[in-house]
Amino acid sequence: MNLKGEVSFKQPVEKIWDALHNPEILKNAVPGCEGLVLTGVGEYDVILKLGVAAVKGEYTGKVKLEDVEPSAHYILKAEGSGKPGFVSAEMDCKLIPSGNGCKLVWECNAEVGGMIASVGNRVLGGIAKFMAGKFFNDIEKQLKHTVA
Repeated sequence: MNLKGEVSFKQPVEKIWDALHNPEILKNAVPGCEGLVLTGVGEYDVILKLGVAAVKGEYTGKVKLEDVEPSAHYILKAEGSGKPGFVSAEMDCKLIPSGNGCKLVWECNAEVGGMIASVGNRVLGGIAKFMAGKFFNDIEKQLKHTVA
């Protein structure tokens, strides 16, 4: 499954970069996140509780950042599994200054298996885009609260 998108932020690149690499902000922004622990430079252990259609469950996994160019680019590699199935994803993220803020352009290739795959790519794609939008909105909300 291939997905891509872009999101505009009112904050400068450096502030968004810092937020996207802050474990506490990420834990509060990732949908269904029950636990997120930094285990090394750019490496995390993750526990998620998610439901997709009638398929619900807990997933444990790992996230690793590669090809990191501070304040500009990184590749996020994630894999997780649980009773409902497994997910393996690679997401390319680019931060681009734009006026007083910035734009994040992302492209993701994901492989899904097990019961969760039975939901179908069209439905999963819609859910994944919704969750990405929620994630980015939650990042921005947290940044607004830290400024106020």
